[in-house]
Amino acid sequence: MRFRSIFIKNFRIKLIIFTAIIALTAAVFILFAKKDSVPVFNEKNDSEYIEILDSGLIHKESKQGIVQKIKEIIGFNTDKPETIISDFSPVFDDKPKPEVTEPPQATESPAHTEHPKEEQKSAPVQFPSKQQILTAEKLEINNATSYSVDLKELCAKENSFSIERNSAEPQILIIHTHTTECFDGDAMNGETERNTNEEKNIVAVGNVIAQTLEQNGIHCVHDKTVHDYPSYQGAYTRELSTVNYNLKQYPSIKAVIDVHRDAYIYPDGSKLTVKYDRNGVSTARVMLVIGTDSLGLSHPNWRDNLSFASKIQNAADIMYPGMMRPINLRRERFNMHTTKGSILIEIGSNGNTLAEAKEGGKNIANSLSAVLLAE
Repeated sequence: MRFRSIFIKNFRIKLIIFTAIIALTAAVFILFAKKDSVPVFNEKNDSEYIEILDSGLIHKESKQGIVQKIKEIIGFNTDKPETIISDFSPVFDDKPKPEVTEPPQATESPAHTEHPKEEQKSAPVQFPSKQQILTAEKLEINNATSYSVDLKELCAKENSFSIERNSAEPQILIIHTHTTECFDGDAMNGETERNTNEEKNIVAVGNVIAQTLEQNGIHCVHDKTVHDYPSYQGAYTRELSTVNYNLKQYPSIKAVIDVHRDAYIYPDGSKLTVKYDRNGVSTARVMLVIGTDSLGLSHPNWRDNLSFASKIQNAADIMYPGMMRPINLRRERFNMHTTKGSILIEIGSNGNTLAEAKEGGKNIANSLSAVLLAE
Protein backbone atom coordinates (compact mmCIF):
# COMPACT_ATOMS: atom_id res chain seq x y z
CA MET A 1 0.00 0.00 0.00
CA ARG A 2 2.84 2.35 0.81
CA PHE A 3 4.40 1.79 -2.61
CA ARG A 4 1.03 2.34 -4.28
CA SER A 5 0.38 5.61 -2.48
CA ILE A 6 3.79 6.91 -3.51
CA PHE A 7 3.12 5.84 -7.08
CA ILE A 8 -0.21 7.71 -7.15
CA LYS A 9 1.40 10.82 -5.68
CA ASN A 10 4.13 10.89 -8.31
CA PHE A 11 1.60 10.33 -11.04
CA ARG A 12 -0.33 13.41 -9.90
CA ILE A 13 2.83 15.49 -9.86
CA LYS A 14 3.69 14.33 -13.35
CA LEU A 15 0.18 15.22 -14.52
CA ILE A 16 0.47 18.70 -13.02
CA ILE A 17 3.88 19.26 -14.65
CA PHE A 18 2.60 17.99 -18.00
CA THR A 19 -0.41 20.31 -17.83
CA ALA A 20 1.80 23.29 -16.95
CA ILE A 21 4.08 22.56 -19.92
CA ILE A 22 1.10 22.46 -22.27
CA ALA A 23 -0.22 25.76 -20.88
CA LEU A 24 3.20 27.42 -21.17
CA THR A 25 3.60 26.21 -24.76
CA ALA A 26 0.19 27.63 -25.65
CA ALA A 27 1.06 30.97 -24.07
CA VAL A 28 4.32 31.22 -26.01
CA PHE A 29 2.51 30.32 -29.23
CA ILE A 30 -0.08 33.07 -28.65
CA LEU A 31 2.65 35.57 -27.79
CA PHE A 32 4.57 34.95 -30.99
CA ALA A 33 1.38 34.95 -33.01
CA LYS A 34 0.73 38.51 -31.84
CA LYS A 35 4.31 39.68 -32.09
CA ASP A 36 3.62 42.01 -35.02
CA SER A 37 0.84 43.89 -33.28
CA VAL A 38 1.87 43.92 -29.61
CA PRO A 39 5.47 44.88 -28.87
CA VAL A 40 6.67 43.43 -25.58
CA PHE A 41 8.36 45.61 -22.99
CA ASN A 42 10.60 44.04 -20.40
CA GLU A 43 10.15 45.68 -17.01
CA LYS A 44 13.77 46.69 -16.42
CA ASN A 45 14.37 50.39 -16.16
CA ASP A 46 13.17 53.66 -17.60
CA SER A 47 16.35 54.28 -19.59
CA GLU A 48 15.44 51.50 -22.00
CA TYR A 49 12.06 53.10 -22.68
CA ILE A 50 13.70 56.48 -23.14
CA GLU A 51 16.14 54.97 -25.64
CA ILE A 52 13.21 53.55 -27.60
CA LEU A 53 11.44 56.90 -27.59
CA ASP A 54 14.62 58.72 -28.59
CA SER A 55 14.62 56.63 -31.78
CA GLY A 56 11.42 58.37 -32.85
CA LEU A 57 9.36 55.23 -33.53
CA ILE A 58 5.95 55.84 -35.10
CA HIS A 59 3.05 53.74 -36.36
CA LYS A 60 -0.74 53.75 -36.25
CA GLU A 61 -1.16 50.46 -34.36
CA SER A 62 -0.37 51.66 -30.85
CA LYS A 63 -1.66 49.74 -27.85
CA GLN A 64 -3.18 51.59 -24.92
CA GLY A 65 -0.93 49.95 -22.34
CA ILE A 66 2.23 50.91 -24.21
CA VAL A 67 1.00 54.45 -24.76
CA GLN A 68 0.24 54.73 -21.04
CA LYS A 69 3.73 53.50 -20.15
CA ILE A 70 5.22 56.13 -22.44
CA LYS A 71 3.12 58.84 -20.84
CA GLU A 72 4.17 57.74 -17.37
CA ILE A 73 7.86 57.90 -18.22
CA ILE A 74 8.15 61.23 -20.03
CA GLY A 75 4.73 62.85 -19.69
CA PHE A 76 4.20 62.55 -23.45
CA ASN A 77 0.69 63.17 -24.81
CA THR A 78 0.00 61.14 -27.93
CA ASP A 79 -3.48 62.63 -28.28
CA LYS A 80 -2.05 65.81 -29.76
CA PRO A 81 -0.92 65.80 -33.40
CA GLU A 82 1.87 68.34 -32.75
CA THR A 83 4.26 65.46 -32.24
CA ILE A 84 7.06 63.81 -34.12
CA ILE A 85 6.68 60.58 -32.13
CA SER A 86 3.05 59.41 -32.00
CA ASP A 87 3.14 55.71 -31.08
CA PHE A 88 5.43 52.71 -30.78
CA SER A 89 6.01 50.10 -33.44
CA PRO A 90 9.00 48.20 -34.81
CA VAL A 91 8.03 49.67 -38.25
CA PHE A 92 10.50 47.79 -40.46
CA ASP A 93 11.46 44.93 -38.15
CA ASP A 94 9.52 41.75 -38.91
CA LYS A 95 7.34 43.59 -41.42
CA PRO A 96 7.35 43.70 -45.24
CA LYS A 97 10.19 45.92 -46.40
CA PRO A 98 9.69 48.58 -49.07
CA GLU A 99 10.92 47.84 -52.55
CA VAL A 100 14.51 48.95 -52.87
CA THR A 101 14.97 51.06 -55.96
CA GLU A 102 18.67 51.46 -55.30
CA PRO A 103 21.00 49.58 -52.96
CA PRO A 104 20.62 51.34 -49.58
CA GLN A 105 23.64 52.89 -47.97
CA ALA A 106 25.32 50.93 -45.18
CA THR A 107 24.01 52.47 -41.97
CA GLU A 108 27.40 52.32 -40.26
CA SER A 109 29.30 53.91 -43.14
CA PRO A 110 28.54 57.65 -43.40
CA ALA A 111 29.82 58.17 -46.91
CA HIS A 112 26.81 59.43 -48.88
CA THR A 113 27.66 63.09 -48.70
CA GLU A 114 27.56 65.58 -51.50
CA HIS A 115 27.85 69.28 -52.15
CA PRO A 116 24.65 70.43 -53.88
CA LYS A 117 24.93 71.52 -57.48
CA GLU A 118 23.79 75.05 -58.00
CA GLU A 119 20.80 75.22 -60.35
CA GLN A 120 19.41 78.18 -62.26
CA LYS A 121 18.98 80.98 -59.77
CA SER A 122 15.51 82.30 -59.00
CA ALA A 123 14.64 85.91 -58.27
CA PRO A 124 16.38 87.28 -55.15
CA VAL A 125 14.37 86.99 -51.98
CA GLN A 126 13.80 90.08 -49.86
CA PHE A 127 15.16 89.30 -46.39
CA PRO A 128 13.96 91.17 -43.30
CA SER A 129 16.46 93.39 -41.52
CA LYS A 130 18.50 92.19 -38.57
CA GLN A 131 16.47 94.41 -36.25
CA GLN A 132 13.25 92.83 -37.50
CA ILE A 133 14.64 89.34 -36.99
CA LEU A 134 15.74 90.12 -33.43
CA THR A 135 12.45 91.72 -32.47
CA ALA A 136 9.71 89.15 -31.83
CA GLU A 137 6.30 89.76 -30.30
CA LYS A 138 4.12 86.77 -31.15
CA LEU A 139 6.36 83.70 -31.10
CA GLU A 140 4.55 80.54 -29.98
CA ILE A 141 6.00 77.48 -28.29
CA ASN A 142 4.71 74.07 -27.22
CA ASN A 143 6.89 73.38 -24.21
CA ALA A 144 7.02 69.71 -23.19
CA THR A 145 9.70 70.39 -20.56
CA SER A 146 9.62 71.86 -17.06
CA TYR A 147 11.93 74.69 -18.16
CA SER A 148 10.64 78.24 -18.31
CA VAL A 149 11.77 80.00 -21.49
CA ASP A 150 11.30 83.52 -22.81
CA LEU A 151 11.32 83.34 -26.62
CA LYS A 152 11.26 87.11 -27.00
CA GLU A 153 14.41 87.40 -24.89
CA LEU A 154 16.13 84.49 -26.68
CA CYS A 155 15.25 85.95 -30.08
CA ALA A 156 16.86 89.27 -29.12
CA LYS A 157 20.22 87.62 -28.40
CA GLU A 158 22.96 87.56 -31.01
CA ASN A 159 23.73 84.18 -32.55
CA SER A 160 26.42 82.28 -30.66
CA PHE A 161 28.10 81.52 -33.99
CA SER A 162 28.56 83.20 -37.36
CA ILE A 163 29.05 81.99 -40.91
CA GLU A 164 31.06 83.24 -43.85
CA ARG A 165 29.01 84.07 -46.93
CA ASN A 166 30.28 82.54 -50.20
CA SER A 167 32.83 80.54 -48.25
CA ALA A 168 34.78 77.83 -50.05
CA GLU A 169 34.30 75.68 -46.96
CA PRO A 170 30.88 74.26 -46.01
CA GLN A 171 29.05 76.11 -43.24
CA ILE A 172 25.90 74.01 -42.86
CA LEU A 173 25.29 70.26 -42.66
CA ILE A 174 21.90 68.94 -43.83
CA ILE A 175 21.08 65.44 -42.67
CA HIS A 176 18.12 63.08 -42.23
CA THR A 177 17.75 60.77 -39.23
CA HIS A 178 14.72 59.15 -40.87
CA THR A 179 16.00 59.23 -44.42
CA THR A 180 13.23 57.14 -46.01
CA GLU A 181 10.30 59.22 -44.71
CA CYS A 182 8.03 60.09 -47.63
CA PHE A 183 4.72 61.78 -48.32
CA ASP A 184 1.14 60.94 -49.17
CA GLY A 185 0.43 59.29 -52.49
CA ASP A 186 2.03 56.52 -54.51
CA ALA A 187 5.43 57.07 -52.92
CA MET A 188 4.37 55.38 -49.70
CA ASN A 189 5.07 51.69 -49.43
CA GLY A 190 2.18 50.06 -47.53
CA GLU A 191 1.76 50.91 -43.86
CA THR A 192 5.42 51.74 -43.34
CA GLU A 193 5.11 55.12 -45.08
CA ARG A 194 8.72 54.79 -46.17
CA ASN A 195 10.42 54.83 -49.55
CA THR A 196 14.10 54.35 -50.37
CA ASN A 197 13.89 56.32 -53.62
CA GLU A 198 15.66 59.64 -52.98
CA GLU A 199 13.48 61.38 -55.55
CA LYS A 200 10.35 60.53 -53.54
CA ASN A 201 11.39 60.70 -49.89
CA ILE A 202 12.57 63.42 -47.50
CA VAL A 203 15.96 63.58 -49.26
CA ALA A 204 14.23 65.34 -52.17
CA VAL A 205 13.15 68.06 -49.74
CA GLY A 206 16.70 68.23 -48.38
CA ASN A 207 17.92 68.80 -51.94
CA VAL A 208 15.64 71.84 -52.27
CA ILE A 209 16.90 73.23 -48.95
CA ALA A 210 20.53 72.72 -49.96
CA GLN A 211 20.03 74.32 -53.39
CA THR A 212 18.26 77.32 -51.87
CA LEU A 213 21.01 77.87 -49.31
CA GLU A 214 23.65 77.66 -52.04
CA GLN A 215 21.76 80.21 -54.14
CA ASN A 216 21.83 82.52 -51.15
CA GLY A 217 25.60 82.16 -50.81
CA ILE A 218 25.62 79.65 -47.94
CA HIS A 219 27.83 76.69 -48.75
CA CYS A 220 26.49 73.45 -47.32
CA VAL A 221 26.88 69.68 -47.34
CA HIS A 222 23.87 67.43 -47.80
CA ASP A 223 24.55 64.00 -46.31
CA LYS A 224 22.10 61.40 -47.64
CA THR A 225 23.23 58.45 -45.57
CA VAL A 226 20.29 56.12 -44.84
CA HIS A 227 19.83 55.69 -41.09
CA ASP A 228 16.38 54.10 -40.81
CA TYR A 229 16.58 51.18 -43.26
CA PRO A 230 16.51 48.21 -43.03
CA SER A 231 15.99 48.79 -39.29
CA TYR A 232 14.12 51.83 -38.01
CA GLN A 233 15.25 51.29 -34.44
CA GLY A 234 18.57 52.91 -33.59
CA ALA A 235 18.31 55.55 -36.32
CA TYR A 236 19.38 58.36 -33.98
CA THR A 237 22.43 56.38 -32.85
CA ARG A 238 23.51 55.90 -36.46
CA GLU A 239 22.74 59.51 -37.31
CA LEU A 240 25.01 60.74 -34.51
CA SER A 241 27.90 58.78 -36.04
CA THR A 242 27.24 60.46 -39.39
CA VAL A 243 27.10 63.93 -37.82
CA ASN A 244 30.41 63.38 -36.01
CA TYR A 245 31.96 62.05 -39.22
CA ASN A 246 31.01 65.22 -41.11
CA LEU A 247 32.09 67.57 -38.31
CA LYS A 248 35.49 65.90 -38.39
CA GLN A 249 35.70 66.05 -42.20
CA TYR A 250 34.49 69.66 -42.32
CA PRO A 251 35.46 71.60 -39.16
CA SER A 252 33.99 74.72 -40.79
CA ILE A 253 30.41 73.46 -40.24
CA LYS A 254 28.59 75.68 -37.74
CA ALA A 255 25.03 74.32 -37.83
CA VAL A 256 23.37 70.93 -38.32
CA ILE A 257 19.89 70.82 -39.84
CA ASP A 258 18.07 67.49 -39.38
CA VAL A 259 15.17 67.45 -41.87
CA HIS A 260 12.08 65.29 -41.20
CA ARG A 261 8.40 65.23 -41.94
CA ASP A 262 5.84 64.89 -39.17
CA ALA A 263 3.36 61.98 -38.92
CA TYR A 264 0.03 61.27 -37.30
CA ILE A 265 -2.77 58.86 -38.18
CA TYR A 266 -6.21 59.59 -36.76
CA PRO A 267 -8.57 56.85 -35.52
CA ASP A 268 -10.52 56.99 -38.80
CA GLY A 269 -7.33 56.29 -40.78
CA SER A 270 -6.89 59.82 -42.12
CA LYS A 271 -3.46 61.41 -41.93
CA LEU A 272 -2.31 64.70 -40.50
CA THR A 273 -2.00 67.35 -43.21
CA VAL A 274 -0.43 70.70 -42.35
CA LYS A 275 -0.48 73.22 -45.18
CA TYR A 276 -1.45 76.71 -46.18
CA ASP A 277 -1.94 78.54 -49.46
CA ARG A 278 0.71 81.05 -50.49
CA ASN A 279 0.05 83.03 -53.65
CA GLY A 280 -2.05 80.18 -55.01
CA VAL A 281 0.57 77.54 -54.19
CA SER A 282 -0.24 74.84 -51.65
CA THR A 283 2.67 74.79 -49.19
CA ALA A 284 3.51 72.48 -46.28
CA ARG A 285 3.65 74.15 -42.90
CA VAL A 286 6.86 73.83 -40.90
CA MET A 287 7.70 73.07 -37.28
CA LEU A 288 11.03 73.63 -35.56
CA VAL A 289 11.90 71.09 -32.86
CA ILE A 290 14.51 71.74 -30.18
CA GLY A 291 15.84 69.12 -27.77
CA THR A 292 17.03 69.72 -24.21
CA ASP A 293 18.91 67.99 -21.39
CA SER A 294 15.66 67.31 -19.53
CA LEU A 295 16.21 63.53 -19.58
CA GLY A 296 19.68 63.83 -18.06
CA LEU A 297 21.77 63.64 -21.25
CA SER A 298 24.49 66.26 -21.57
CA HIS A 299 23.33 69.12 -23.76
CA PRO A 300 24.91 72.44 -22.77
CA ASN A 301 23.94 74.05 -26.10
CA TRP A 302 20.16 73.71 -26.02
CA ARG A 303 19.48 77.35 -25.16
CA ASP A 304 21.75 78.41 -28.03
CA ASN A 305 19.79 76.08 -30.32
CA LEU A 306 16.49 77.54 -29.08
CA SER A 307 17.72 81.10 -29.56
CA PHE A 308 18.72 80.22 -33.13
CA ALA A 309 15.34 78.57 -33.77
CA SER A 310 13.42 81.57 -32.40
CA LYS A 311 15.11 83.84 -34.94
CA ILE A 312 14.32 81.44 -37.80
CA GLN A 313 10.71 81.26 -36.58
CA ASN A 314 10.47 85.04 -36.45
CA ALA A 315 12.04 85.52 -39.89
CA ALA A 316 9.66 82.93 -41.37
CA ASP A 317 6.65 84.58 -39.74
CA ILE A 318 7.70 87.86 -41.37
CA MET A 319 8.49 86.40 -44.79
CA TYR A 320 5.83 83.67 -45.00
CA PRO A 321 2.92 84.47 -42.65
CA GLY A 322 0.96 81.34 -41.78
CA MET A 323 3.67 78.82 -42.63
CA MET A 324 5.10 78.15 -39.18
CA ARG A 325 3.66 75.89 -36.50
CA PRO A 326 4.68 76.66 -32.88
CA ILE A 327 8.23 75.73 -31.86
CA ASN A 328 8.30 72.34 -30.15
CA LEU A 329 10.62 72.21 -27.11
CA ARG A 330 11.24 68.61 -26.13
CA ARG A 331 12.71 66.60 -23.26
CA GLU A 332 14.66 64.37 -25.66
CA ARG A 333 18.05 65.54 -26.97
CA PHE A 334 17.79 64.34 -30.59
CA ASN A 335 21.59 64.64 -31.08
CA MET A 336 21.39 68.45 -31.04
CA HIS A 337 24.28 68.72 -28.59
CA THR A 338 26.86 68.61 -31.38
CA THR A 339 26.72 72.31 -32.36
CA LYS A 340 25.29 75.61 -31.13
CA GLY A 341 23.23 75.78 -34.31
CA SER A 342 21.51 72.39 -34.33
CA ILE A 343 17.80 72.24 -35.14
CA LEU A 344 15.33 69.61 -36.23
CA ILE A 345 12.84 70.70 -38.90
CA GLU A 346 9.51 68.99 -39.54
CA ILE A 347 8.35 69.91 -43.04
CA GLY A 348 4.76 68.90 -43.60
CA SER A 349 3.37 65.57 -42.44
CA ASN A 350 2.47 62.15 -43.82
CA GLY A 351 -0.77 63.62 -45.20
CA ASN A 352 1.05 66.24 -47.29
CA THR A 353 2.34 65.82 -50.83
CA LEU A 354 5.99 65.95 -51.81
CA ALA A 355 5.32 69.07 -53.90
CA GLU A 356 3.92 70.85 -50.84
CA ALA A 357 6.92 69.78 -48.79
CA LYS A 358 9.35 71.08 -51.39
CA GLU A 359 7.66 74.49 -51.28
CA GLY A 360 7.91 74.49 -47.50
CA GLY A 361 11.56 73.44 -47.74
CA LYS A 362 12.42 76.31 -50.06
CA ASN A 363 10.69 78.83 -47.79
CA ILE A 364 12.30 77.63 -44.57
CA ALA A 365 15.70 77.65 -46.30
CA ASN A 366 15.17 81.31 -47.20
CA SER A 367 14.15 82.03 -43.60
CA LEU A 368 17.27 80.26 -42.37
CA SER A 369 19.37 82.28 -44.82
CA ALA A 370 17.84 85.53 -43.57
CA VAL A 371 19.02 84.74 -40.04
CA LEU A 372 22.49 83.54 -41.04
CA LEU A 373 23.13 86.49 -43.34
CA ALA A 374 21.55 89.23 -41.21
CA GLU A 375 23.76 92.31 -40.96
